[in-house]
Amino acid sequence: MSFATFRDLALRYVTAVLETPWQFAVFLIGAWFTLNGVIAFGIYPDMAFGGDMHACTIQFLGFIPVTVNGWHALFHLVTGIAGLALAPVRRGALRYTWVCGPFYLLIAALGFTGGDHVLHMMAVDTFGNIVHTAEGSIVIAIGALTALTAGPKRAPNQPGGVAHAAERSTE
Repeated sequence: MSFATFRDLALRYVTAVLETPWQFAVFLIGAWFTLNGVIAFGIYPDMAFGGDMHACTIQFLGFIPVTVNGWHALFHLVTGIAGLALAPVRRGALRYTWVCGPFYLLIAALGFTGGDHVLHMMAVDTFGNIVHTAEGSIVIAIGALTALTAGPKRAPNQPGGVAHAAERSTE
């Protein structure tokens, strides 16, 4: 791929992501989750599960416990890359908020009930569950704000549009 082709693709991606505020928000969320996944793999990439599940806990900034393993890293990578992939498409970005937000809340709930793991695979701790709850809530809030502010856009000549409403009132 030539530099010119790469530049054109990058500009198209950035232009699409900046089309609406919620698409940019999904892009930022996707970048955040992807970065978390890369860092988590760097901390502890072990992918064992069940009775063999291992985890690593570090103190981020000296006082914030972060417990991760390879499955936790993969969880963030998959959701992050999905956000980056869907951000340029309006409907894709909105659907991402309605799928990813509840998924993060589900993972948080499973973490709270499972203690130090989610389904004996993904290593978590209480602080991580709180963070996943906040992340899921933020993603859902972006979707809700989008749905409230964007609303369906109909042309006047489409069913349900202004012109059809006027036609119905004269019948």
